[in-house]
Amino acid sequence: MFEILKASPLFIGLRAEEINFLINNSSHQIKQFSNKEVLAYAGERVEKAMIVLDGKLQGEMVDFAGNSLKIEEIEPPQMVAAAFLYGPQSVFPVNLSAISDGKMLIIFKNDFTKLLSADQRVLNNYLNIVSGKAQFLSRKITFLSFKTIKEKIAYYLLQNLKTGNQIIAMNQSQKGLAEMLGVARPSLARTISEMEADQLIKWERNHVDIVDLKSLRATLGR
Repeated sequence: MFEILKASPLFIGLRAEEINFLINNSSHQIKQFSNKEVLAYAGERVEKAMIVLDGKLQGEMVDFAGNSLKIEEIEPPQMVAAAFLYGPQSVFPVNLSAISDGKMLIIFKNDFTKLLSADQRVLNNYLNIVSGKAQFLSRKITFLSFKTIKEKIAYYLLQNLKTGNQIIAMNQSQKGLAEMLGVARPSLARTISEMEADQLIKWERNHVDIVDLKSLRATLGR
């Protein structure tokens, strides 16, 4: 477990034996979870720090009509709901469910607070995690503000475009991208085909070539 935790953003810069000492001086437990198990519902209190050790979870938002929007996938050794552990509204913002069998490390809030106080490096790492989550949610809100699928695709590509390179590596399928953007997969595929026909992009299996960067930016009024 400690070798897994060594790769966690929470324990960057710590040796396995240092992590071992911190964990074993905190009240903790290992929780097993099963595929499709719902671990928390939106609105429930976040009362413990959770780090995924094995398997995969997803945060999913469901509207009043029953439509779902996958917000993110959580893999080892990421923290779960790190940005919502403290504060006056320390509740899960989305439903949390498993998409594979796995297990997680659980540390209750009071013990986790002591752990943060025990090592300045862990405290700084935690603050970086929270800041990163806030920035991620800000980008997600931006996605939701776009009215058309074409705008959402253009924004996603431009956000992942590296300076001086017009080829974007794709680390997820069109199905995964459709879930992330909150659109139907057939609609996404159709829009991608339209953008290819307009010679804006060329979509390959593992990467996307930006054919006309200026026109792609113009899609967002940039």
